[in-house]
Amino acid sequence: MQILLPAPVADALSRLEACGHEAYVVGGCVRDSVLGKQPHEYDLCTSARPQEVHACFEGERIVDTGLKHGTVTLISGDMPLEITTFRNDGTYTDGRHPDSVRFSDSIEEDLKRRDFTVNAMAYSPRRGLVDPYDGVQACRDRRLMAVGNPTARFTEDALRILRALRFSATLGFDIEPATAQAMNTLAHNMDKLSRERVARELNLLLMGEHAPQALRQHPHILFAALPQLAPMHHTPQRTRMHRWDLWEHTLQTIRHTPRELALRWAALLHDSGKPSTATYDPDGTSHFRGHPAVSARIAADCMASLKQSKQLSDTVITLVRHHDDRVGPDNLQKWLSRLGLELLRQLLQLQHADLAAHAPYMAPQADRSLALIRAAEERVASGACLSIGDLQIDGRALMALGIPQGPELGHTLQWLLDAVLSGRVQNEADALLALAKERARQ
Repeated sequence: MQILLPAPVADALSRLEACGHEAYVVGGCVRDSVLGKQPHEYDLCTSARPQEVHACFEGERIVDTGLKHGTVTLISGDMPLEITTFRNDGTYTDGRHPDSVRFSDSIEEDLKRRDFTVNAMAYSPRRGLVDPYDGVQACRDRRLMAVGNPTARFTEDALRILRALRFSATLGFDIEPATAQAMNTLAHNMDKLSRERVARELNLLLMGEHAPQALRQHPHILFAALPQLAPMHHTPQRTRMHRWDLWEHTLQTIRHTPRELALRWAALLHDSGKPSTATYDPDGTSHFRGHPAVSARIAADCMASLKQSKQLSDTVITLVRHHDDRVGPDNLQKWLSRLGLELLRQLLQLQHADLAAHAPYMAPQADRSLALIRAAEERVASGACLSIGDLQIDGRALMALGIPQGPELGHTLQWLLDAVLSGRVQNEADALLALAKERARQ
């Protein structure tokens, strides 16, 4: 098997070999190449020790990014290349990092310590493919399995549990049964992980093309990371508007949502408040009154617990809070004024995905949400009045009517804007002035 490598990568491998060392690309870039995907980054491993790597690239810029683990980074143009010495890992007493590493001269020894068979492959233009755990066959079978004993791999590093779910979501691979069983058995060990690491994996997972399938097959891994969401599993939705229980409805909503991080999180969390608000009629019909507000609180809790960015958190919480609110042609301008075009677009896309995951007869309503996005874009493009600054009169005109400068002036301007947004008056100077006079008389 031959893998076409970018010139800086091929050159780095060649220079290490010319210095008398073995050198390979390893891990995800080999896996992606086998799958016919373009790798996003290339990691190199070598028999050379870090100081020997420095010697091979004398005169080049090299940064000691992880000397404890044998890693230096070669800054080669716009492509930084991590170069790591073959190694064996010691014990993992913290369930995340090896207590010690021992450098090795064997690529096979290095591959033995890796997480999954599809990531335990190395390639050298001179030596070819090294694949001791049948990673190529696992790629062909679209199967994810741990290297060696899965219990040992996940005990060493609990982050591998989330990585497995993430790879399933991004690659569309099934997780083989023994690996899946070990993941579920040891999921509680994820409590040892930093919340930033958990957030990074969940963000990548939700952006995966196959995220709904992965979460459908292994929901308890997500619930171990975010226990606030566990009550959603198997919660019934016995209404004529729904065809699935709450968890399946959530997965279907994710499926219909564009792969934007805030939208994917909002789709996951939009109905998280339903279990605690559920009531049932004598005939079994479900009601979830007030669930958007509860869902927004759960979303805020999840975002805070994962230490997500303020911008992402604020967007997700806003989308969840308003996902059930009515947006229509008659109040579109009011929503544009309140949220702005970009956030309103996201809200309408979430509403479309939510409605598309209802009963089939709700499909026309889902389509109307998408039509409203186009209508909102047209209103903005036409210069629609969306803020006080867009009004055709200003504070000076109101002061001429005798309205004093101060809070009352601001209240009047806001009242006029609300009148325009609701369609009670056109944004024309004479009409606005007449309405302001009427308000002043009252």
